Amino acid sequence: MPIRRNATLSLLHPDLAALIETVRHGTVSAAADSLRLSQPALSARLSRLAKATGGAIFARHGRKLQLTAHGSRVHDGASRVLRSCEALEASIRSGSNNATPLRVGTADAVPKLVVRRILLPYIALGVKLECREWRSDHLEEEIQSHRLDLLVTDREPVSLRGEDLATSVEGKSAIVFCARKVLAQKLQKGFPQSIEDCELALPAAPSPLRERIDRWLLRHVPRARVTIEAEDRSLLHHFAQAGRFVVPIAKSTASIVERQFDLHRVGELNGVEESYYLVRSTWRVPDLRRDLDR
Repeated sequence: MPIRRNATLSLLHPDLAALIETVRHGTVSAAADSLRLSQPALSARLSRLAKATGGAIFARHGRKLQLTAHGSRVHDGASRVLRSCEALEASIRSGSNNATPLRVGTADAVPKLVVRRILLPYIALGVKLECREWRSDHLEEEIQSHRLDLLVTDREPVSLRGEDLATSVEGKSAIVFCARKVLAQKLQKGFPQSIEDCELALPAAPSPLRERIDRWLLRHVPRARVTIEAEDRSLLHHFAQAGRFVVPIAKSTASIVERQFDLHRVGELNGVEESYYLVRSTWRVPDLRRDLDR
């Protein structure tokens, strides 16, 4: 069961709660309704917070409120405090056999088999998971704003900073091209030049893996034809299963994907690999060490 937001906010200092809700709703009136306050009462809390922290929290642009640079710093701190309150409530509720699930974001570019390997140890510990799939940039914003507890991504999260976030590399994998049997056997001879006249189905740009594949193609098969692009890797596998397309697959998962979609190995993209990262909230998520098969 998700954490009850109003219950969590009640653990937060009233002035910080006013800030959190005003940013979330975008207006003082909506925030006041959420907290069941009058608009003057909520405005008074924001004014008190600005005075206590030594700077203006909001600047008005037309009818909209925008955080000042000072306000952004205060809001980041308030969000960290909110996460502590959430962790406290989760601990209390877990003690009542009503455990709060970990909110997990998985980048749609990460192979599902890799996601499964990373998350299974948490499930083995009896942790409930609530998974959401989206683009890496969106998920990074979500975990930075403390709306996620875990993030599984293929993009090195260099923009994520904070004492309450920890990043680890959960595995790396080489990349291989695969296709249906008849096509794969034909292309194995003379690879990689043999794929010049083939139809390629590749991860959509921009993505770390697509950038590496594009550089590899430029060096080895500059006239390669990219017919299909998709963010969902499993969709590419389905197109390859149709018989016309060559697709890249993480070598660490290739044996399973090949059996599932009746594909065969064409050749390895030497020098091309992808990494898988786990970003976790140190407030709520234990530090589990795992090694993925390469």
